[in-house]
Amino acid sequence: MNEMTSAQAIARLTKRPPVGATELLASEPLEIDAVLGRARIAYLGKPEFCNEHGFIHGGFLSAMLDEVMAIAATAPRNFDYVVPTLGMKTSFLQPVEPGRLIAEGSIVQISTQAGARAMDGTRAREVYLAGELFNGAGELAATATATARFRKLPWK
Repeated sequence: MNEMTSAQAIARLTKRPPVGATELLASEPLEIDAVLGRARIAYLGKPEFCNEHGFIHGGFLSAMLDEVMAIAATAPRNFDYVVPTLGMKTSFLQPVEPGRLIAEGSIVQISTQAGARAMDGTRAREVYLAGELFNGAGELAATATATARFRKLPWK
């Protein structure tokens, strides 16, 4: 496990080259626990993300949850891995208006599939994740669970 402080983890994360989705969603890391595999990220729900009823489209909310869960998963591994999502389920609990949103992600469990191999021949490791997204009033607005697989970054 990684012993980085939250500030060190955020500094390491923000030194990575910018990703288009991260910039589009105006991602702002607030807290990262690299020991427990948890992350808290602020997002800006922009008016252009809204449907015809003035609420943020679920695809954008899912993208926010997907990113916060991926950050939680990769923090304990010093951000030297990516975690492509194999499957994700999002539940929308209430409509979300534009504004500042907070998402929290965490590792639920890490497992190794018996006999499964990654393309590089190493054992495939899956990670099970959970996420919550809160609206501008701090109310729980959406939840997600995901299964992802660790992949070493090609340049590491």
